[in-house]
Amino acid sequence: PYFYNNMKYIAIITLLIYYFSPANCQSRNCTPDEIKIHQAIQTFMHCLVEKDSNLFFSLFHQEPVVWVGVFKERAQQKRLQQDSTKLNYFTSTYKKFYRTISNEGTIEEKFNNIKINTDGSIAAVTFDYSFWEKGQKINYGKESWGMVNLNEQWKITSVLFSMDFTADNSLPKKKK
Repeated sequence: PYFYNNMKYIAIITLLIYYFSPANCQSRNCTPDEIKIHQAIQTFMHCLVEKDSNLFFSLFHQEPVVWVGVFKERAQQKRLQQDSTKLNYFTSTYKKFYRTISNEGTIEEKFNNIKINTDGSIAAVTFDYSFWEKGQKINYGKESWGMVNLNEQWKITSVLFSMDFTADNSLPKKKK
């Protein structure tokens, strides 16, 4: 486990260095705000793997932070087969989310096709996500974050996401 954890840490750092290197960002014309938002996204993913609650909680604006998940039609139909009264959505908080996943084994969330729309004060961030537990993809969908820039720190104010379940362990395809 010690070797595996250190190798994961080295891999994450290497990816972060590459992703945020000046040459890579210049080719994408990243603004300083976009770089900070990408760093917040990477930190979010890192906190789930490393189970760092303090750092995870620091990514969010003071409560209330909107947290709403909506089941995709196919997933909802399966849920209704078991219980016809189930709603197609649920609400939560980032703290409840973190507490739930921190009790699980190895948890990881992967993001692809990240798009950032910002004016430097607020940002809308959208991406495809897949949620993994012990190396198996358990759900996936689209996710959207609302963010605000407070004293040069980007904070998440809302998390909205769709959810489907799958036995398919492939990652979402990157859009060109």
